[in-house]
Amino acid sequence: MWGESNAVVFSNSVLGARTEKYADYFDICAAITGLVPKAGVHLDENRMPSIIIDVTDFIKTHLLEEFQGETIDDESFVYRSGIDSFFPTMGWLSGNLSDGCIPLILGFDLLPEPLVSRDNLKAFSAAFGTTGTSPLFHMAHTTPEAMGSDVIDQMIDSCGEMRIEVTKEAFVQAYMMLDSGRESGDDISLISLGNPHLSIEELKNLCDIISLDDRPKHEHVKVIATLGRHVQAKGDQLGYTKRLEEFGVQFINDTCWCMLLDPPIVPSSTTPSAKIMTNSGKYAHYGPGLTNCNIRFGSMYQCIEAAKNGKLKSDGGISSRLGWMRHFSTHTMIRNMRRIIK
Repeated sequence: MWGESNAVVFSNSVLGARTEKYADYFDICAAITGLVPKAGVHLDENRMPSIIIDVTDFIKTHLLEEFQGETIDDESFVYRSGIDSFFPTMGWLSGNLSDGCIPLILGFDLLPEPLVSRDNLKAFSAAFGTTGTSPLFHMAHTTPEAMGSDVIDQMIDSCGEMRIEVTKEAFVQAYMMLDSGRESGDDISLISLGNPHLSIEELKNLCDIISLDDRPKHEHVKVIATLGRHVQAKGDQLGYTKRLEEFGVQFINDTCWCMLLDPPIVPSSTTPSAKIMTNSGKYAHYGPGLTNCNIRFGSMYQCIEAAKNGKLKSDGGISSRLGWMRHFSTHTMIRNMRRIIK
């Protein structure tokens, strides 16, 4: 069993493990006794979905058309595309839309396989756990318990008429909720990475993004990442952490950004201009209330660009070529929201 609530979603959904969202110290009791209740999602019958969240049309319209003619294996394009911010945003939205139910999510299997990575699913799971009370989701043809047409047909039947189609407007609103500090301006004080903890693959990705050009980190921006000490040890062996430390990244082991509340790690909440940028849907959700600071949200590439520039650039770059990303430049988002509100 797993203890941390957002990790529970990942373990159930992506790894196919079985655990509930247990209260503090319950996991210690389970470790002592070797037993957990025969209830909840430990049981097969309670792992079936009861609502469909259909992302198929959204992905076809706003993602797949933009990737036509591009080489998905070109890591530089994938980084610059900003596609990784799609996953925590959709996770946050799916948790909201599922209304406490276990959802079956349709459409992710249409994406090129390299994009539906374990790290992107990890980011989806953490963001899903902030807004969804269910400890589990299924993605058709993607997560281990939703493989095969017969199984998916059974899941669809179990949902009955409970079905929601994700619209561009709903996605825009979700992204804007995560990028809640946009009205405070684009200057950035701190780049917060590693919520959930960075993997060894993400350390490599950060090295690659930093090395796309020779610009240094801006002197007024801190870049801090949380990760497990075993991942950092492996990163030491592979030279990743040395490269990142040379750029100016500081590492913190074995804690979560939601536990880091005070200076000098987090900017003082008494500084009105202090802004934290993150690529984490989880931290973008909890951060404003925990730190009383303005939070900006974006992709890993955008975070490093902000670290180099000292501010978040809302427009330009290859990111703007993606239709769904074009909607999320600061000014365009505001215009879209005004249309939605009217």
